[in-house]
Amino acid sequence: MNQKRKKILYIEDDPDARALMGDIIRHQGYIYVEAGRGLEGIRLAKQHKPDLILVDLMLPDMQGSEVTTHLKSLPELKNTPIIALTGATQKNVREYVLAAGCDGYISKPINVNEFIFKLEEFLAGKRESVPPEFEKEFLQRYNLELVQRLKRKVTELESLNENLSRLNTDLIASREELARYNDLLFYLNSLANYLRTLNDPQKLLDVLPEKIVEGLQVERCVLFRHDPEKKIITPCSSYGNFNGKLREVELPFSKQLLKLIRGEGGLLWIKDSHQLIEDSLQKIGDFFQSSNFILSYLQELGRQDLHYSFENKEAQEEVGSHIKIDEQFVVYIDKNKNGEKFATYEIRILKSFLQSVAVIYENMQLFDQLRNLYKIKSEEAIRDGLTNVFNYRYFIRELKKEVARTKRYKTPFTLLMLDIDYFKNYNDLHGHVEGDNILKAISRLLELNTRSTDVVARYGGEEFAIILPGITKEEALPLAEKLRTLIKNYSFPDKIHSLPCKLTISIGVASCPEDSDDPIELVKMADSALYQAKQSGRDRVCVFKSEKKQTTASSKSLKK
Repeated sequence: MNQKRKKILYIEDDPDARALMGDIIRHQGYIYVEAGRGLEGIRLAKQHKPDLILVDLMLPDMQGSEVTTHLKSLPELKNTPIIALTGATQKNVREYVLAAGCDGYISKPINVNEFIFKLEEFLAGKRESVPPEFEKEFLQRYNLELVQRLKRKVTELESLNENLSRLNTDLIASREELARYNDLLFYLNSLANYLRTLNDPQKLLDVLPEKIVEGLQVERCVLFRHDPEKKIITPCSSYGNFNGKLREVELPFSKQLLKLIRGEGGLLWIKDSHQLIEDSLQKIGDFFQSSNFILSYLQELGRQDLHYSFENKEAQEEVGSHIKIDEQFVVYIDKNKNGEKFATYEIRILKSFLQSVAVIYENMQLFDQLRNLYKIKSEEAIRDGLTNVFNYRYFIRELKKEVARTKRYKTPFTLLMLDIDYFKNYNDLHGHVEGDNILKAISRLLELNTRSTDVVARYGGEEFAIILPGITKEEALPLAEKLRTLIKNYSFPDKIHSLPCKLTISIGVASCPEDSDDPIELVKMADSALYQAKQSGRDRVCVFKSEKKQTTASSKSLKK
């Protein structure tokens, strides 16, 4: 059967668990693909396009919920079912993973027969979801936990700096060197903590050279931005004496030089002129008139599991269009003081410090991009894609909230249902593109001429709904008339005729609690009043009346 050849991807860091899962899935006749890290799982998902993805919540490089967010942001994978498979026991863990984008949840340890049955259900189209009223709460929790996770990572970096103190007896041969070592270690550890508090990647780049010069008591420090395509480096921040010749400089940076730095673990220490064997390295030494300096490639000191996102454009695309950590920096440091050399312990401490800087910078970028992605996705979830006013889902949510508020605080609100008159005729004459432009223009007019507390939403097609909190039916009529008149007198562009196009709207009005305190009934009443406005000749406002009689609140109808 075709379904037996469907492909399943399992993202799990435990190799024993992956081996067991592989046996179960292959035994059922499915194609099995596995990944040990979140970023590897994203890459394999784009490559294989599986029919179903199983992901563990606890991965070494990122949370399973973050993997889900990345996968769902990819157009080719947004409809692929993603199932959280975890032994986590936290409260509301199921609702949390569903709010983060998963389509289902299976707890460990698994019952093999039950697990196979659930797999078939999800492959057949089953999807689990969180009730809308709880979705926002769990999305907020997801964002907060992301911040906490980043803080934990920085704490690990601080622990790494603390471990440097254990090198004291091996690195320092005298009491004077030991004191210098401790002072330097304390300074760089404090500096790492300070950089972590900046919460701004650009600010970190701006202050880093100055702080390195002060802490290491060196002559100069330059932070270069690397352009791999042009094979050059250009300064983006610096501190020290450069005789004013650094501003517009472009220095060569060959692939061979990058290979040399990688061979030294990300930090190349040039001790004398005999080491200037590579052409671009020689030109860097000549420019600074130094044969005793350090070149460090920050990304080579960062997290190994993110390296492929720095290598080339193809690798960058594999982690998705939203999450990119692709800036590449080279740090230059020299003493340039009468031939004074770096001490071995300074090189070791500096390398560990720059490793901390690289990871802190990556975390800052990742946090900013995830925060921006969360804002974008949150906004997309409540906005209409064409008109940018609120969508039907958000309208229903707010309508229920207003009804609940009315019941609790006895404050009224009014609902307007609007429809563009003869819009189908306009669409048929001008085409759907121009029709969409009309919908955008009217949406903008409605937003500009209502209060910031009012909810303007696209109900469907050419029909709109407006919630007016704290306003009775009588108080809402002048606003409804204002909107009707505004649209009637507005000159819309007409690409077929030389004169501007004129359009009108019909409006139905109902209030809570005067007409009903049930959201569904209230919509029906406002819609009934809108229907009456249409039947009465359009271009008018009608108010709902419970005695099967509508009141027309506008002037004459539009003749077409």
